[in-house]
Amino acid sequence: MMQVLIIKHGALGDMVFAQGAFQAIRDHHPSDHLVLLTTSPYKDLANAMGIFDAVWIDDRPRPLTQTLACFRLFWKLLQGRFDYVYDLQKSKRTRLYFKLMKLFFHPMPKWCGKFPGCHFSYPDPAQKDLHIYDRHAKMLMVAGINDVPKPSVAWMTADISRFHLPKRYFLFVPGCSPTQLHKRWRAERYGEVAQWLVKQKITPVMIGRDEESDAIATIQKMCPESISLQGQTTLFDLGPLGRGAVGALGHDTGPMHIIAVTGCPSVLLFSYSSIPEHYAPRGFNATIIHRQDLNEVGVDEVLKQLFTQH
Repeated sequence: MMQVLIIKHGALGDMVFAQGAFQAIRDHHPSDHLVLLTTSPYKDLANAMGIFDAVWIDDRPRPLTQTLACFRLFWKLLQGRFDYVYDLQKSKRTRLYFKLMKLFFHPMPKWCGKFPGCHFSYPDPAQKDLHIYDRHAKMLMVAGINDVPKPSVAWMTADISRFHLPKRYFLFVPGCSPTQLHKRWRAERYGEVAQWLVKQKITPVMIGRDEESDAIATIQKMCPESISLQGQTTLFDLGPLGRGAVGALGHDTGPMHIIAVTGCPSVLLFSYSSIPEHYAPRGFNATIIHRQDLNEVGVDEVLKQLFTQH
């Protein structure tokens, strides 16, 4: 049995889109021991996929200020005695891991990545112009892995009956990272969409964290018939919520990508910092509205897309 290391640190949307690559590597190494190296926020998510034999945590300690943590991590990697390494992160940090293994491993693991000297090297400069799925697929093809499935969240099977949702509901994901507020559409416009949905006898259901409390409160004030699940959902609820919804509206954010991957008819709003060609949920029932400034996106434009889905 060979030891296989897969490196993918995050973020949430990237982890979702990498699921197909994870599965392809597992299919290529059906009886081998697969270890995923990722960051703490994605440990539970990775374990729930049912693909890996072990999940190791790398919170990317800094060599100058977290020397002991770095040593422990490097020592663990060396003790792993890996036969193969699939570097889906392809960062400056993973290049350091590559150099360490090359220095201390004899023989060196068969490394699949973009660095000079890799056993399976894919240094194509055009990769930066590719969708994240294509980046993984083309790199893995060099290692003889030719069939990379679309990402799937079928393994997200939480019981959502506790929410007591109506038969016809529509998901809103009005939030995003607090540090990237330019990715948000105005809450008042969500409120107008919610009012339209109620007229279609569809109940708006809002998902979010405490950071979205103001936006969710605004939507509920405009549409009292809407339901707030703020702070009540986990990542594992998003799969069944998406599969049961008649549609979804949100931004370029991890939870919205999970919902889109379920096949839920989805409209995603991408601002200037989001690149649909790289990160849109391609191959699913998702429509992208892309503007430099989301204030340019009117309610009528969003409703037009919803009309085509309902």
